[in-house]
Amino acid sequence: MHSTKKVVYLQGGSSSQSSAIKPFEVLINVGDILSVEIFMENPDAFPGLNTSQDRSFTDNRSAYEKGYTVDVNGYIDLPLVGKVLLKDKTIAEAKTALVNAYGRYMENPIVILKKLSFKVTILGEVNKPGLYYIPNERLTFLEALGMAGDLNQYADRTEIKLIRHQNGTTSEVSIDLTSKQPLQQDYYYVYPDDVIYIKPMRRKGLANINPGVAVITSIITTAAVVTSIILTNSK
Repeated sequence: MHSTKKVVYLQGGSSSQSSAIKPFEVLINVGDILSVEIFMENPDAFPGLNTSQDRSFTDNRSAYEKGYTVDVNGYIDLPLVGKVLLKDKTIAEAKTALVNAYGRYMENPIVILKKLSFKVTILGEVNKPGLYYIPNERLTFLEALGMAGDLNQYADRTEIKLIRHQNGTTSEVSIDLTSKQPLQQDYYYVYPDDVIYIKPMRRKGLANINPGVAVITSIITTAAVVTSIILTNSK
C-alpha cells in the first residue's frame, strides 16, 4: 500500500496560495525550423510566393520539408527578400522583422510564423513515452506529463529528471512532483529540446523478478534454514 505522501501531487502550502509566473516566450535559435507564410493584397503580382493559399490537401511533409532552417549565423533565406536575421528574437519580434522585410516590396503584408522544431522528449515511467512536437510554442511541465498520459504506478514522483539544452550547455535538475516545485518559475514551463525522465521506484525491480528465480531462491532459503535447524539439534 502506497503512502499518499508519495503519490499525491503538489503537496504543501495553502490551496489559495498563488505566485506570479513570468510570460513564456520562445526564442529563435540556430538550427530551428520555421514555417513562414506570406499573404498580400495583390498575390498575382508575386506568383508562387503565396504558396499556402487555397491549399486543400493534407500536408504530410516533415518539418524539414515544410520549413526554413535558421543557419549557423542566425539567418533564414526567404523568397524575394533573401536572408533575414532572426536569431535570439521572439516569435513576435521575428514576425515584425519579416513584415518589414516584405513591406519593402508590397503593401500591408501579413506574416504567419510558427516554430516547427519545438519538441520535448518524455521517457521512463509514463504511460505514453515518446518525442512530442509542441504546436502552440508554450507548454507547462504539468501539461507535458499529462500529454504523456501521466506517470504510471511504478514512477518515482519525488525525483523527476529535467535535462535542458540551452546556449550550447546542458543542465540537469531533479523535480519533486509531490511538492510545489513544479509551480516555481524555473520549472513551470518546458523549453524546446527538454528531456523529462521519470525513473522507476525500487519496488518495480522486485516486481520484475522472474517467478522461476523467485521459487528457486525460496527453495534455497528454506533448505538453508532446515539445514541450520538440523545441525543445531544434532549438537
